[in-house]
Amino acid sequence: MSEPPKKSVRKRKPTLRAALVAAQKAGRSVKSATIEDGKVTLVFGEPVADANDDWDKKLTELERGKH
Repeated sequence: MSEPPKKSVRKRKPTLRAALVAAQKAGRSVKSATIEDGKVTLVFGEPVADANDDWDKKLTELERGKH
């Protein structure tokens, strides 16, 4: 008797959630995440502060006068 043919296993696309949970479990902080062509790419590191601090200060000063 011959053995039955093996069932082909469908390759599943990785999910963003699964990648983020795995990174969190490993204790890594994720700076950004992208999904392109079925591939999940994570960039690790601390988020960089915006260079718009001067604008933010000016906007808060202008909003104080409105209220």
